Amino acid sequence: MGFRIVSSAFKDGEYIPPWYSRTGGDSSPPIGWTDPPRGTVSLALIVTCTDSGTGQEYCHWVLYNIPPRSKTIYGRQPRGSVSHDGTLQGVNTFGGIGWDGPADDVPDQELVFSLYALDCRLDLPGGVSHLDVLDSMEGHVLDTARLLGRYTPR
Repeated sequence: MGFRIVSSAFKDGEYIPPWYSRTGGDSSPPIGWTDPPRGTVSLALIVTCTDSGTGQEYCHWVLYNIPPRSKTIYGRQPRGSVSHDGTLQGVNTFGGIGWDGPADDVPDQELVFSLYALDCRLDLPGGVSHLDVLDSMEGHVLDTARLLGRYTPR
């Protein structure tokens, strides 16, 4: 089956329910994974969306040092930078820690949920940007799984 990322809230390529948007509940969606590669020490999740008009990339959520054995990130994650299992959350493009869902003023968004299997834990504090996480991951990525979620205001 291989390394995969899934969500019980939406299927790959389908629409993300409004509950996860900024004008809905703005709750983080549940995320799960299967079969991280041998040697995986931690996982990192980065959720991005690229503005089709400007080409600018926005980060909606960044988590790192996720223990691979847990197999899931429950929905409605609190916005603190550290969770009980040692998972760290970073700052999103909108200035907050944790999930910041899609906005209703931007039509036809495509959010890419990228899950990285890493051969180490990242030596970073909580609250860093996704760019800091990407830089720190360099040379440590064993595999990447992606999930696409679409969002359009209703």
